[in-house]
Parts: sequence; C-alpha cells; structure tokens
Amino acid sequence: MVSATRTLDAALLAERPMRAPRSAGPAGAHQPRVVAPFFTGDGDGLTLHRYLDEDFVARFLNDAQAGRLNGTAAQPWYREDRFGRFKDEPTLRLPMHRSFYLACAEVHCAVPGAPAFDPKKILGAGMVVRRVPADGTPQRWMIADGQPVGWRSGEIPDHDPDDVRRLTARGLLPPRFPEPPYSGEEVVPLHPLLVRRRDARGVERSHTLLWGYLPLGGSARESADAPLPQANGTEGPDFGLEHAWPLGSRGAKAWADNDGLVMDNGVATVGFIELLQTLVAQFRTDNAADGDNTGLRTLLGQLRFHRIEWRVFGDNILPQPVQVSGETVLAWLDRSAAALVELFARIVRREAIAGSVALPDGFGGTRGDRLLISEQQAADLRSLVALRTARAQVRFDDGLPLPRYGQTDGDRFVAVPFVRWLDNCGCERVAWGPASRVFRVASPFDPDAQRPTTVVLPSLDDFKRGLPRGVAMLAPKSLADVLRKISPGIDMKGDGPGNNCGACWSFSFSLPAITLCAMLMLMVVINLLNLFLGWLPWAFLALPRLCLKALKGK
Repeated sequence: MVSATRTLDAALLAERPMRAPRSAGPAGAHQPRVVAPFFTGDGDGLTLHRYLDEDFVARFLNDAQAGRLNGTAAQPWYREDRFGRFKDEPTLRLPMHRSFYLACAEVHCAVPGAPAFDPKKILGAGMVVRRVPADGTPQRWMIADGQPVGWRSGEIPDHDPDDVRRLTARGLLPPRFPEPPYSGEEVVPLHPLLVRRRDARGVERSHTLLWGYLPLGGSARESADAPLPQANGTEGPDFGLEHAWPLGSRGAKAWADNDGLVMDNGVATVGFIELLQTLVAQFRTDNAADGDNTGLRTLLGQLRFHRIEWRVFGDNILPQPVQVSGETVLAWLDRSAAALVELFARIVRREAIAGSVALPDGFGGTRGDRLLISEQQAADLRSLVALRTARAQVRFDDGLPLPRYGQTDGDRFVAVPFVRWLDNCGCERVAWGPASRVFRVASPFDPDAQRPTTVVLPSLDDFKRGLPRGVAMLAPKSLADVLRKISPGIDMKGDGPGNNCGACWSFSFSLPAITLCAMLMLMVVINLLNLFLGWLPWAFLALPRLCLKALKGK
C-alpha cells in the first residue's frame, strides 16, 4: 500500500511542471509589517498631513520625495486646531472648509534590518476609521450589501475587513462576476510609494510608504420601527400640538357645553380648521392604505355631521327641533381632500379667514350643517393626533440620514492601516498597522473651522458686456400667485413665457451682481449713519469738559 502511494505521488510530480525551490525559512520570513513612517517620532502611528489647497496630492508626493514630511505631533496644525467644546484632541476640518488630509504609513519586511517591502508583492492596502467613545471600546462603520448601517460595537477581529473577499480567499464562497455588493467594514484605499532617504548614519535606504486620502463624510439611515399605539382615551404626550382647544392644547381650559360645537352652519372654528390641515395635509388620512391612520380613521368614522329640523309631533302646536344625523367626517374627508387643500391655500393667501369661511361639501358647494363632539371624543382626538405626530416623527427619523462624524463627547476617531499579501503557501493574509493619534471632526458650520474666502468681483467693463448668467428658477402657478402679491410690479399672467410645463414665472439672478449691489448698499448705509451719528463720539468726549467748566463756574 505504501509503495502504491509513492508510485502515485511520483507520477503526479512528473506531470506537474517544475517550480523553483522555496526558501526553507519560516513562513514569516517575507511577512510585511505595517509601522509608523520613518520620519515620525515617539507615539506616532499612522500619520496625518493637512493641506489647504486642491493640489494636495501633488504636494504630498513632492514632500515625500523631498523628505519634507513630519510626524503628526510635530506639525503645527496638530497643536493649533484645537477648537470647539473639546480641546483635548485636534479637530480635523471638512473639505467644505478647503482643508484636506492625507494619511501615511510604512511597510517593511519583518526580518533583521527591516528592509523595504517590495510594492509589487502588495495585493492591496487600505485603512479604516474607527470611533473611540469615552469607554474606550472601538466601533466600526459597517456596510451591508453596499448600504451603510452605521457604527457598530463588538469584538473587532484581525482578519480582512472585506467579508466577501475574505470568504472567497478561503474558498468558502465561489468567485462571482460581477462581484456582489461590498459588505464589511468600510475601507479607504492606500497606495504604495517607494522613496529613498538617507538615515542618521548617512546610508541611503529605500522605504515603502502607504498613503491615501482621508475622507471625512458619509451618513447612514437608521431604522426606526417604533409602533403607533392605537389606544383611545389615553392622553399621549404633547408633541408640540398647537391646535386650539378643544382639539388641541392651545388655550386649554375646563370643558364647557359649547366647546363641542366645532362647526355651525358649515362654518368651522379655528381649531377645527387647524385640525383639518393636520389631518389632510400632513397625515393624509384620506389614504386608507396607510396603517398609521387606522386609529384616526376609526374615530373619524364615528363622528357624524347633523342638522336641526323643526317638526310637529302629535298634538303639539309648536314645532320641536330634531337633530338629524348625516354622513361621517371620514367619508367627507375622503371625498373632499382636494377641495380642502384649495381652501387651505386660500387661507394662506389671505383670500379667506379661518373661522368665518364655510367648508366645502366635496360636490362643488359648501356645507350647511353642524358638527358636535363630546368631551371624550375631543380627548380621543387630541390623544390620537399626538400619537400620530410621534409616529410621523419616527418615520421622518427613519428616512433621515445620520452623519458619520458627530461632535459629541464620545465622537473621537482613529485611522488604522492594513496591507494584504500572499504568504509562502499562496494564501492571502492581512497585516494591520498602528492606529493614528485620536482626532475629532469639525461641524460643517463651526465658526472656528471656517476659513476666509476670496471673492473676485467683476470690473465695470464686464458689466458693460452684460450681466453674468446666473441661477434660473421656475415657479408654478400656485406659488406665482402668492409671489405676485409680494411683488405686484411683476407681470405673472398667463402660463409663463414659452413654458408648457405649468410654471408661469421664470427669473434668474447673478451672484457677482448681487454681491456688488450689497456692497454699495452697505457703503450707503454706513455713510448715512456716519452723517447722522458721527457727532456722538465728539459729544461724549466734550461732555466731561463741559461738566468741569460748569463746576468751576459755580
């Protein structure tokens, strides 16, 4: 049996092409090691380099070849850019502040003498940015199927951050073309750069640097699946509910008998108009497919309009008032949503006054009946509207992307580099390097992060050749009617000049022209103020002397 096995092995060796013999040394003989660059000092890992112009890549490459790079702590901005509420760590500006940051690390062989690692043997390199809260537990910015899912806590392994690539390299996933969407920790690419520098002994050595751009953007949508309670009769929290009493909390007081009459002869109260605006324009209660409106639609289906008829019963000579019930409020809202939106627009344009206009009936006319609700029904409406407002806020947050970099106490960040390489067995492996120094990220509108901007104004000769083409805007008919009342001198009749898309007003403006006009107006205002108030400083200076003369005269 042993001889047969040896014969089979010999046959396979004869069929296989000959390869150069591998080194008999350990597997780590050609293993790369990612370290801080050779130009850094103690305590530095991955270094950060700030540039204030758009040619930051070319400048960095020139600085690297010329030996002008320094460690992070040795750069002036590391000590100067400590602004905001937290000054323990430097704050990195955003690209909108015209500031750009490049990260740099070095990779060499893990052998005595630490020679430069061959850039051709690098399969790939990158860095990840991790959040370091106050408790010191790092968090990773994760991506699932190409979609960011935000910061995630947990144990951080030392394998490849790309899940698909790691599993494919291990043979656990078959290769696919095209590749599936990225999943794993977000990676920023690093590029190898071979430089030659002289050390302290005057010996010229090669160094393999890894450099890349550090982006400071990104956002993720948080999933918020908070259910909407549908319990009637429970007073929910007041989420800024500003409807007038009794349909809201504004002007709340003890219940009176006439509070329940919210519509009489088709004329609704101000509070009922405000409630209708919320139900129709914001909550879209006419949409029966929206499950969040179930509670409100149930309650609105129990409210009925009514009218008063005078009838004679039996031997009574005088007629008696009788309340005759009509359709439900829900049926009316489902039919009259478009007419109510038009009524709300008229109220905004001040063509109608809330509290004195009759509500539409949905058939082209106006209502002439009444709506009377009880104290319990008013409380249920307030509760359900408050709960529905909370659910609307949840949906708003669900669709609102949260920024990747915040400015709270726990928003401290580090960048960590890594490199991919093949070991002696032909397996893809990953070597991680030291993290950068801790940094923070500035807010987009942080006043300390802003940098002065130069605006070049046009000359007078440029204005003689015509105004610069600026931003053009088209206003639809409904908006143009409102703007016409603000600027009555503009003709807005018709459907607009040559516009068939329903917009009836087109205008453009030039930013340089507006800037120049604003400067001229500012100069005029300053000169007027100086003309009328320029004597005040002289008066304040002369007042003590006048008082002193008056005292001496006495």
